Amino acid sequence: MVALLDDSMARQLRLVSQDVNVLVLPILFRHVIMVLPEHVSRFTATLLPKRKNYIPALKSKLHLLPRPLSSYHVDTWVMVINDQRPSIETALANIGPVFTGLSKLVISGQNLSSNAFWLRQHAIHPTDMMIVHHGSPHLVNFYDPIFRRVTHLYTSITHGHRYSSVSDIPRLTHLAVHTRPDLPDNTATKVATSLHTILNSCERLEMLVLTMSGLELSDDRKLAWSRWLEKCLADSRFVFLPFPRDLRVEWGSIIRGQATVWDRAKSWQMQAIVREDEDVKIPPRLYFGDHWEIDLVQRDDYEPPEDPEAESEKSFHLGQL
Repeated sequence: MVALLDDSMARQLRLVSQDVNVLVLPILFRHVIMVLPEHVSRFTATLLPKRKNYIPALKSKLHLLPRPLSSYHVDTWVMVINDQRPSIETALANIGPVFTGLSKLVISGQNLSSNAFWLRQHAIHPTDMMIVHHGSPHLVNFYDPIFRRVTHLYTSITHGHRYSSVSDIPRLTHLAVHTRPDLPDNTATKVATSLHTILNSCERLEMLVLTMSGLELSDDRKLAWSRWLEKCLADSRFVFLPFPRDLRVEWGSIIRGQATVWDRAKSWQMQAIVREDEDVKIPPRLYFGDHWEIDLVQRDDYEPPEDPEAESEKSFHLGQL
């Protein structure tokens, strides 16, 4: 009970004995974050058997059987590693059963593609997903079984491989799409057309939120976006949210059951009448440490990191249309 209420206390209890350690580990591994290769190696080394050669006389001390992987209940997982080594995929595949009860997932397009086989093999079907990217965007396959139970998706790529799109996600009810306010006109037009198509074709969709920084919009640009999004704005399910939060803050709200991007969009929409008669006061953007940057298109000044491990936590992006 003490371990359930306090993660720091749970870590201390691991030191009491091997038996207590086995009991406490599932409590600590409810929320897992992997942004560097060593995060994978540490996680798998903790869960998997330490020895393979049995010495019968010492079995009771040296060969304690690990807790069954299926007994772990990881609820949320961040998998954003800027490294495509096969050893990472193999290590994760070996502990696949710990993720079968996963409900919320943040994953890069690159990691989703490279780990697709074992994710399908273990029938991992989250309900809440965020798709991010390292610099250059990476398309995904929205037909993939991992999207089978997704109801809430935060992304910026709305189309993927094999002519798939977010409209092909069967249970999708809430979609948030992030974009930049300074897109070229032809790209912005394509974004607006894509969103309108989604509204028309996604049967279960209850809310579609488009996020971009309104603080960066000039009056001319606001008029332009209003024109491009005219058909979308006519749909009551569509909400334009001009103050995106840092992605880590957004993710923290989701896993803690606090106000999400959709909740904030609904609140912003309800205040529309008030805003018509007074100046709009947009809340400042919130940051939490090294932020997870989210863009629709690759930044012009983006340069691939020289040291992927050193740069992995600094910046990864939601991809391009």
